[in-house]
Amino acid sequence: MAEMSFGHRRHGTVARMQDDSPAFNPMALFQGCAAARPDEHPPLVVDFPERPAKMLAAVLPDYGPASRLKVQLCDLPRLPLGKLRSTEVIVQVHSASVNPTDWKQRKGTLAKICPLTLPTILGIDLSGVVVRAGDDAPFTEGDEVFGRQTLDRMRELNGTYSEYVIVEAADIYRKPSNLSHDEAAGVPHACLAAYAALGHVGKLVDKRKQSDKSVLILGGSGGVGSFAVQ
Repeated sequence: MAEMSFGHRRHGTVARMQDDSPAFNPMALFQGCAAARPDEHPPLVVDFPERPAKMLAAVLPDYGPASRLKVQLCDLPRLPLGKLRSTEVIVQVHSASVNPTDWKQRKGTLAKICPLTLPTILGIDLSGVVVRAGDDAPFTEGDEVFGRQTLDRMRELNGTYSEYVIVEAADIYRKPSNLSHDEAAGVPHACLAAYAALGHVGKLVDKRKQSDKSVLILGGSGGVGSFAVQ
């Protein structure tokens, strides 16, 4: 799986883009990213200490090849209710992985079952640092976490191909200290897919005898397969 990194290199990256990057869209400074801006209203953006005016994100303006993705400055994630819910967490994304679900969404393969409002910011997996947490979320500022953004929240807010993302506390966990952000970002979606396939579709969670839990896994060298073998 491929990873893209943002958080800990944000300021240097912004400077380079402003200086000499032809991929930078200067109109983003004035318009923000349409995927993160309510129509005809100023964005109710997330507020936290020392927040920047904008964030970098890989924006998909239309379905197509990977070359359609444009890294540009966008508005910070907007808050539909004007404030952070008690169970929500704002994460500064350091790494995000690319799964088959991501590129199928980007190409439009899943458009009939999971339509996107374009332009949008894709991304499911993440690893990063908590910058703000709701009152009922079991995290504090500075916690290193990894996890996922659900498809519904990705479409409602934004995905993890961005510097900041608002996730539900139940969808993230503290990052093991022996994993880098790049390594941790490659875990959530593939691992959960393997667990769902074996535990729920294969009904292994309902098996009581150890002999009933034996499974033959073919081609287990990919992301999902490697977790299924474990």
